[in-house]
Amino acid sequence: MKYDFTSIPDRSGCGSSKWNAMPDAGTERVPMSTADMEFPTAPEIAEALKNTIDTTILGYTDPTDAYYTAVCGWMQRRHNFTVTPQQIVLTPGVVYALGLLIDALSNPGDSVIILTPVYYPFDMAVLAKERNIVYSELKQTGSRYTIDYADLEKKASHKKARLLLFCNPHNPVGRVWDKDELNAVVDICARNGVFIIDDEIHHDLIMPGYQHTVMASLSETAARICAVCTAPSKTFNLAGMQCSNIIIQDPDACKKVRVAAMLTLSTHLNILAYTACQAAYNHCENWLEELIQTVSDNAKYIKDFMAEHLPEITVFPLEGTYLLWVDCRALGMTHYELEKLMKEEAGLWLDEGYIFGPAGRGFERFNIACSPVTVRRSMERFKAAVEKQRAIWETEGKPYHKTLAVGDKLDGFIYDTPSATALNLAKTIQKPTLIIFSRYYSCALCKLLIARITASYPAIRLAGYDVKVVLQSTQATLEKTKYPFDIICDPKAKLYDRYNVFEADSDLSMVAASPRMIKLMGGIRKMAASMYEEQKSEGRSRQLPAVFLIDIDMTVKYAYYGKTVDDIPEILKLIVNKK
Repeated sequence: MKYDFTSIPDRSGCGSSKWNAMPDAGTERVPMSTADMEFPTAPEIAEALKNTIDTTILGYTDPTDAYYTAVCGWMQRRHNFTVTPQQIVLTPGVVYALGLLIDALSNPGDSVIILTPVYYPFDMAVLAKERNIVYSELKQTGSRYTIDYADLEKKASHKKARLLLFCNPHNPVGRVWDKDELNAVVDICARNGVFIIDDEIHHDLIMPGYQHTVMASLSETAARICAVCTAPSKTFNLAGMQCSNIIIQDPDACKKVRVAAMLTLSTHLNILAYTACQAAYNHCENWLEELIQTVSDNAKYIKDFMAEHLPEITVFPLEGTYLLWVDCRALGMTHYELEKLMKEEAGLWLDEGYIFGPAGRGFERFNIACSPVTVRRSMERFKAAVEKQRAIWETEGKPYHKTLAVGDKLDGFIYDTPSATALNLAKTIQKPTLIIFSRYYSCALCKLLIARITASYPAIRLAGYDVKVVLQSTQATLEKTKYPFDIICDPKAKLYDRYNVFEADSDLSMVAASPRMIKLMGGIRKMAASMYEEQKSEGRSRQLPAVFLIDIDMTVKYAYYGKTVDDIPEILKLIVNKK
């Protein structure tokens, strides 16, 4: 190879976000998380930057004709996508552009569709602009993800749906969508008046054997309803330059976005961003080809390593990006246990699957834009950590975890009430019972829920059912309370962990799909500000609810895991429907 893709640069003390996040980051243990590369900057880019520093006054700088020629030439040459300078809106990064496009092309209260699991700033961009998130989950079949077109059509047909945030290639699952898939998405959105914000930041990083298509290049219809978000940042490891080229071919949409950009008072990129992008697109195609081969070889190594040593783990084919999606659920851990194993035992700092949404729980995302030596060391530590954990389980037994589904038996439900300890539900149950997992007694939402149950309890009893509410509160906290049904005291959340009643994965995801909760908490900005305040509570502040209906023989007749903090089905309706 002409370029250096084998050395391991030491980024400690340089302000690297990725390295700063890992406590013991070093050349022996390199973080494989945040999507930037562990390779030296392409020498052609470095030389161009030096020349700019030596020869140019560093004042306010507009893009030059040469800059636009470089961008348009790259899109034509690499993607057969014809672009004019008038169709390009410059932004300091694609994440910034997502918010800008949402602001320009929709109104507060509108809905934005997201195909999940997906890059987590999608959620943040929607919430920050006070729009509602509507999720459509990708379908996983074996080691391949596809789009659920029926569900997407249903979500797009809603009268409030205005935008689809689309990821092409898809981060984190690594799919490069083919023309038929892209056309199906365009058809659905065009029928329903939904504009597509097409994040193609990884579209240069296509692995051998796969072909990428820019969505807007499909047809006149696609060009009319797409904004294509591009950047040299992932392709050439230039995230720190904060340079993105947003291509909007519809004149009206482009005008709206330019006006919105002007109102943000962000009117220039930094001068070195122009230089870096221009040099990359004009002089670094050979560097990119060597990079792609290195990433492809790293992906093959990990796939072969897992097949030999940990065959129960599924490594998804890497079609595009340098981010490898790995399904570790067969190890039998919760996503919290898996994260602990990776960080504390394996010394691996990855992007945990759960940050991409609940559908990512139990997965890991490996950033494999790094030296093959780093990959080999990381895989050996991964294997050693799993083997060590299994040896512990052989001696001490494996923790019990069960995500309850209809037909399961509710095993091992041992509980305390304010006045009794170590009760066994299998021995105390006398009628079908509704078990509701909430948060803790000092929580206003919990008190409201308990008040609703109390009011409904005579009707619930008349229907032949009992109720038990599980809280992360101590017996002492609840000893003076009086309710006609049992309050279960679980301050250490043992029952929550036993039946996988998880916390939300972040403060934002706790309310992400709940406009009512966002309003109740004073809006997203007030809620975000509160994240930086010291939070004290009886139990887990991000705890999500769950509802189970258990028959007298301990069989689960209904199971529901809440997706937001207030996501609890109507109790009386549930009882009536299950009679």
